Amino acid sequence: MMKSDSIMISSEIGLPLRQQEIFRGLLDAFSYPGRVTICAEQNTPAWLAILSALVDGESALADPGELLPAAIWQTLETRRATPESAAYLLLDGSKAPEIQPNLGTLEAPEGGATILLIVTSLGNVNAEGLCLKLSGPGIKETTILAVEGLHPAWIEARNEWVSAFPIGAEIILSDANKFVALPRSTRIDFEGGA
Repeated sequence: MMKSDSIMISSEIGLPLRQQEIFRGLLDAFSYPGRVTICAEQNTPAWLAILSALVDGESALADPGELLPAAIWQTLETRRATPESAAYLLLDGSKAPEIQPNLGTLEAPEGGATILLIVTSLGNVNAEGLCLKLSGPGIKETTILAVEGLHPAWIEARNEWVSAFPIGAEIILSDANKFVALPRSTRIDFEGGA
């Protein structure tokens, strides 16, 4: 996990063309769950580039772990909110979830939150990481996603949150350079039944 006082943000991150590239990458990632996407912004951590493309002055962001320093909040120009009311949440994926996000309602499922989890690494299979088996819309049969730095309780909580589909929360996993989208329509199991 990166120390909040050492976060660097590119001066180009607020440029519309740069944000459009990142947003297009997010749309593709949500269309193809489990596909590891390289972030279009090279000079800023991928998770921070994603936040810059998602939030604005009208949206609400929760940062209960205080991962963002004040200067970054000013750059993002978004409103602070509680995890229960925020449209977007930024959290450390290595820690078990201690929040209850907004899941939307049957009348307005689009009100469900998007949770951005910072992880150590995506796509590198090793003994310390989790292997997730994904299936559902946008996935041909199944795909395996290797994630390092993700607490297994996130998958358990997420599966509970989406059990009354279409309500639920979207999840984006991001390391320093890459990201993966896990929409609420994706089925997630632990590979090998762990």
